[in-house]
Amino acid sequence: MRRRDFLALLPGIATLPALSRTAIGAQTASTTAPAGGIGMNLAPVAYWGSELPFLNLGYTASRWRLQPIGGPFQWDLPLPPSTPEGYPLTIPPGHYLESFLVFTPHRNSLPDELFVNYKGNGRLEYLGGAELVKRESGRDILRDLKNGGPIIARLMSTSADDPIRDITVTYPGAPEGEIFRPEFLDRLSGVSVLRFMDWMDTNNSPITTWDQRPRLERYTQSEGGVALELMVALANRASIAPWFTLPHKADDDYVRRFAEYVRDNLDPALPVWVEHSNEVWNSLFDQFKYALEQGQRLNLSSNEYEAGLRYHSRRTTEILTIWKEVFGDDKERVIGVYAAQAANPWTSEVIMSWEGASDHADVLAVAPYFGGSLGDQEHAPTVAGWSLDQLFDALTREVDGQNREFIEQQAEIAKRYGVELVAYEGGQHLVGYSGTPADKVLHEFFAKANRDPRMGDLYRRHIEHWRAAGGGTYAFFNSMGEYSQWGCWGLLENEDDDRNAPKWRAVQGMVNA
Repeated sequence: MRRRDFLALLPGIATLPALSRTAIGAQTASTTAPAGGIGMNLAPVAYWGSELPFLNLGYTASRWRLQPIGGPFQWDLPLPPSTPEGYPLTIPPGHYLESFLVFTPHRNSLPDELFVNYKGNGRLEYLGGAELVKRESGRDILRDLKNGGPIIARLMSTSADDPIRDITVTYPGAPEGEIFRPEFLDRLSGVSVLRFMDWMDTNNSPITTWDQRPRLERYTQSEGGVALELMVALANRASIAPWFTLPHKADDDYVRRFAEYVRDNLDPALPVWVEHSNEVWNSLFDQFKYALEQGQRLNLSSNEYEAGLRYHSRRTTEILTIWKEVFGDDKERVIGVYAAQAANPWTSEVIMSWEGASDHADVLAVAPYFGGSLGDQEHAPTVAGWSLDQLFDALTREVDGQNREFIEQQAEIAKRYGVELVAYEGGQHLVGYSGTPADKVLHEFFAKANRDPRMGDLYRRHIEHWRAAGGGTYAFFNSMGEYSQWGCWGLLENEDDDRNAPKWRAVQGMVNA
């Protein structure tokens, strides 16, 4: 059986009894990803993010930063020697080390009492959004003041022989044996695939070898990517297929070991989506430059852009070949993703036609965003003076016109190559760029549009066109994030956002349809 045939069987497989696996936090899965479902790109695991996925809130803390006593805040002073897990062994005289334990002010879903658990000898102090209530052996009990300030930990002393380490931040009543907060899991209910692009810190990744991978033992998972163990644990716990985006520089040994871990630990009822990096066609990212260099080095085309796309196609095939070898008789579970630019069907033709890529592909993935041109240098000055009615008239024309045409063109290409068309990302793309991101008026206008009920209507209309053209799984971008001049990407803005979320309500309606 070919993997693309396996896609068609997934809805039936969802009714089969699931098997348990021995991944961290894994529980028995009962469903799998249906073809044509609604997927989700998870928001970055970052200290500044508004989504708190983990019961150990320390997983989203910031890294330690060295600060001078009495001096201004410093971002990048050289750190003292640390353990392999990132815990300082010494503190230079006249300094302390600081970490944002919980940065987001939106903490209504958290209890007022927090536990900071640790091993070792030393002293932590707390300020900002919390105060120390009591010290116990290996535990500090804090009160969240709910004052809008970040909860900050300061490491004032530690022992080189027995340093403060293994810090976790939890709270009373947290379910035992769980890794993920129930509120987070509830929001994922009904989703068919989780794309881990931002959890993997895929864009501009420096990772080449397996020993450079993010480690589970590291203090905080918020910078440099999330450990594979946690991603597989989430897929198992939520019974949702994972979608991995492997680093563009990763060598074959990394690819193989990654695949082996997934084979051995992912619930066997779940498929796994595999993609080479993210948006290799996009000149904003290091992976684009790297692909161009490799494509030219290998003489894949006299046109440097085409050479880069052909390298991306070849490397995708090489990665999928390794995964199929690793999965052996189970290789039908591996969903091979070849990704291209939605607004440029030529990129899809180049990628799918190169060296028999369609023989290895299960899906052609694009990102059919709408509204992207309204924040560019040409249009931004005019758009900033529009009313919301004018903006939604323009967006509706695009969704019904050019955006729909691009979808139909990509669907035709996918059909011709015998694969399913899916969306690796998608939704609105209202953001200033090319010199305009600092335009406060434009940002506030776009944020207001994202909170307007008509945005939810546009999402529904957009997906109707997608389905009518034959589009399959659609992974929206992204689960949660505060709006800023860098974009209004979150379906929800924060965990307290239960009123002004038309995108979220629209997507939930699709998930539950």
